Amino acid sequence: MGSRRAIPESMRSSVLPAFGVMAGLLLASGLVFAHHSNAILDKDNATTVSGTVTRLLFSNPHPAIYFDADVKDKQGNVVNWFAAGGGGVLSLRKVGWTNKTLQPGDRILILGHQIKDGRPLLGFRKLYRCSGEEVTLGYDPANRSEYSTRVVWEDISPERVRELCEKGTLQGAIAPKP
Repeated sequence: MGSRRAIPESMRSSVLPAFGVMAGLLLASGLVFAHHSNAILDKDNATTVSGTVTRLLFSNPHPAIYFDADVKDKQGNVVNWFAAGGGGVLSLRKVGWTNKTLQPGDRILILGHQIKDGRPLLGFRKLYRCSGEEVTLGYDPANRSEYSTRVVWEDISPERVRELCEKGTLQGAIAPKP
């Protein structure tokens, strides 16, 4: 029968952790790129929604905003929206964001791409407070290198933001599929 050579303890204690680190890096690199898939978004159309913040998750890979839309559904119920976007936490911190940038009760206007199946989920590209102030997102929304879209994101004047918020806005939304 063939002989098996035992792996020396010194080699086992240095090689096995190295393999573990390499496996972890490979797994993590896949996750880093995976979160950027935006194939589920309707990138041919813009959706504009006004509402009231219920929660901000200030975490990587992008902040997430939960908010109640001003415009109710056909049954008269408040629609709870989820929007994610903006730069990562580090780039947002550089432009002044903290975990208190948006608080429950804050009134906002969000522009972005809704998901194709019509659920109230949005990848946001522009964010305004209903006072008219634009909230910087830590990147240039016109940068097409990372985010391919046919929509041109124009700035909205503070007066127009206030008007849209005052009347309650839901423009360009996709109806949920039955």
